[in-house]
Amino acid sequence: MGKGASRIELITQQNELLKEQNDLLRKQNELMKRSASIPAGGEREVFIENIDRDEIRSGFLVTSNRKKLWNVQINLLKEFDRICKKYNLRWFAAGGTLLGAARHKGFIPWDDDVDVVMLRPEYQKFQEVAQREIRHPYFLDCWFNHRLESEINCSVAPDPTLPLIPSESAKKSPGAPPFFPLIKLKDSRTLYLEFPDRPTVNQAIFIDIFPMDPLPPFYTKQSEINFEIARELLMATAVPGVIVKAMEANRPLLIAYDEMKKLLRLPYKLRALKFEEFASNTFFLSEKLGDLRDTTAIPHRPNAFGSYASKHFEDVTYLQFETIKIPAPKNYDEFLTSYYGDWHKIKIYYGHSLGYSDEISSKEFFAKNRVE
Repeated sequence: MGKGASRIELITQQNELLKEQNDLLRKQNELMKRSASIPAGGEREVFIENIDRDEIRSGFLVTSNRKKLWNVQINLLKEFDRICKKYNLRWFAAGGTLLGAARHKGFIPWDDDVDVVMLRPEYQKFQEVAQREIRHPYFLDCWFNHRLESEINCSVAPDPTLPLIPSESAKKSPGAPPFFPLIKLKDSRTLYLEFPDRPTVNQAIFIDIFPMDPLPPFYTKQSEINFEIARELLMATAVPGVIVKAMEANRPLLIAYDEMKKLLRLPYKLRALKFEEFASNTFFLSEKLGDLRDTTAIPHRPNAFGSYASKHFEDVTYLQFETIKIPAPKNYDEFLTSYYGDWHKIKIYYGHSLGYSDEISSKEFFAKNRVE
């Protein structure tokens, strides 16, 4: 009886050991699967709690897939912040990102993008230093780094290496990039599908970086003139048809007609760079700052960021955003109220993307899928 009991105990112990070995093998397989799904370029740091689990936030189902999107965006924010700190450049959370930080201490549960703003001179400086700081898999996608199918009879040939925007796609989305003066920091290992009809454009998960420019009222005549010239340059880039119609109707422009005709014959990128150079060189602190795009005839939702008192950008505070902290205007309550009104009230809206993935690149997606 004693021998039988010992044999049973031995078998039980062996079974327990086998179970432990099987558990270890299962965990190893899971780790191998997960590492295989991580794109080349290294494993991302995890900033989202319970990233592999769905959860309900503010009555909205936040899936694990959405959390992985957010995690890529926070990794991008960290890279952006690293560069800004190195070169002493200020930035502020804005739009839904600021609202999420103030109201949810993280992402708005149904949001799928990140918005930050910089004053124009720091925005320009970031573009310059980013060229030497940013390494694969990250890249800076500037609004002007495109060529248009409609560009014909240019005085200078467009750069053939730039992504092509088909004319039909441009007509369908006239308020979208590239006709949208901002820059995006992207992770080229990922997919963020917005334009199925633009297979040559790298549509990767990104953060939006907006410049803030002086807006009226102005105290000097020269400030008013500079503002109007900047508007004309931006319209000549993004909505040249508006300028052409104005010239055909003999309406006055601040830019001489001969100079404007030369400008309109330049490729899209060169027109955009002339606008950016002028906006940066003539920047000054006015009573109000905002998105210059909203003052032009660019078809987009009106007042995407509105106009804000310059005092909002004089000082900074830091707000919790998931597991990190991000800079916000010190008087962010007033800042948010000036745009959203009662920003504590929750309103659900849908995001921008048609689909996203942290495991496949835009190039791979278009190579494997015929998208109509």
